[in-house]
Amino acid sequence: MTIGIFTAMQKEATSFLSDDAVAEKVGDFSFYTFELGRHRAVLCCPPYVGEIAASAATQLLITEYHAQAILNFGVVGALTQAVSVKDYVYVRDVVHYDMDTSVVDGEPVGRYACFDDAAVCADETLLNKALSVRELPLARCASADKFVNDVERKRLLHDNFGADVCDMESAGVLFTCKFNRIPCLLVKCISDSLNGGYSEYIHTVFDACRDFWNLATQIADAL
Repeated sequence: MTIGIFTAMQKEATSFLSDDAVAEKVGDFSFYTFELGRHRAVLCCPPYVGEIAASAATQLLITEYHAQAILNFGVVGALTQAVSVKDYVYVRDVVHYDMDTSVVDGEPVGRYACFDDAAVCADETLLNKALSVRELPLARCASADKFVNDVERKRLLHDNFGADVCDMESAGVLFTCKFNRIPCLLVKCISDSLNGGYSEYIHTVFDACRDFWNLATQIADAL
């Protein structure tokens, strides 16, 4: 199996990038090929953060590298006090909270009419396999092109969408996989708490990413 791995930033990819990884560029996107257990893995780092870059990177992994499953590893902000800095979660479902066509079609904010609900589910089979190797909490992710630095904004995302964490790429990754009918698993580590923000993120982001390789290897062994 070819596993596509997406990280939104180079710092999130550090644990994957040993001397054995074969590097190449496709346009402005960096790709690294290596062995992950008994599977071939291809990791993509985009030229910049955000939903558009995440979607493009995911599509390239599927189209150019024939990925049969996508694993997204990254850091997220907490929207409740139920999760703490450096806690890991699996994303159960994602709301793209910037989506708003309500004036045109009456759909609620965050809802894509092509999906059953505003909260779009990750692949259940991959989730169950991941849970079998490491049991982690399941979270709803609110995703959009915004770094959420304000505690009141975090609380609103939780209150309005029932989200537990937030980031800037999960919607781009998951929705692209849905459109391609490719299974997707999103694994996140908390880099800033409900009351934290950029100042907390910048001090914890590298530590939050250190175990990505170990967890990816365990999940790959279950596939």
